[in-house]
Amino acid sequence: MRSFSRSNRMPRKHLIRTSGDVREFPRYSISEAAFYVRIPYTTLHAWTRGQDYETGGEHRVFHSLIALADEKHRLLSFYNLVEAHILRATTVIHGIPLQNVRKALDYVQRAIGGKHPLLTHEFETSGKDIFIQHLGLTINATRYGQTAMRTIIQEHLKLIPRDGYGWPIKVFPINSKRLTIDPLFSSGKPIVRDKGVTASVIWGRSKSRESVGEIAKDYGLTEIEVQETIEDYEWRATAA
Repeated sequence: MRSFSRSNRMPRKHLIRTSGDVREFPRYSISEAAFYVRIPYTTLHAWTRGQDYETGGEHRVFHSLIALADEKHRLLSFYNLVEAHILRATTVIHGIPLQNVRKALDYVQRAIGGKHPLLTHEFETSGKDIFIQHLGLTINATRYGQTAMRTIIQEHLKLIPRDGYGWPIKVFPINSKRLTIDPLFSSGKPIVRDKGVTASVIWGRSKSRESVGEIAKDYGLTEIEVQETIEDYEWRATAA
């Protein structure tokens, strides 16, 4: 499939600085990104750093699925964060072996190409079918069929607003009622949806025993928005 050149596939206004696309900037540690995407740290570590494991008494290596924006400092970009969000669908589909995920990504890479094939408009419109097909190659290894897998992945894709060229501009964390991650606000940290208020600030003030009413008044939010922001931000990834 045809891939767009960088000059044609994303708007330059706001999203591009003199040094490049802000969505490509390294900014999240693995633990921070895991918290934002709502997956265990160990899972995201394996996806970004690879994993040694043993099967049948043999030592094997699972190679990384996401190419970190900054390998030296182990930092993810916003685009990496969205890739993790899409791959999170595979953790919902219980029983999919890691090698199937690897094969599925390899097929998507060959079919679409580019640095971030999972993030392209081509993936959203047709490439996901290739991904789903190869996720389920060992169909008896999962309790889901391809129709169910397609529904799950499509639900994750709906949480990724895109620019006019089909590239992600923000992401709504799964199962979050109030949070948005936007690379143009608060250095890409979660904010209250449509408000721009950093979620960690609201959460921190609540932990200082300030009332929901006081916080809501200070930021022009409703008490429901404040309470749900606190609840969303208190989520913690558990060990895999």
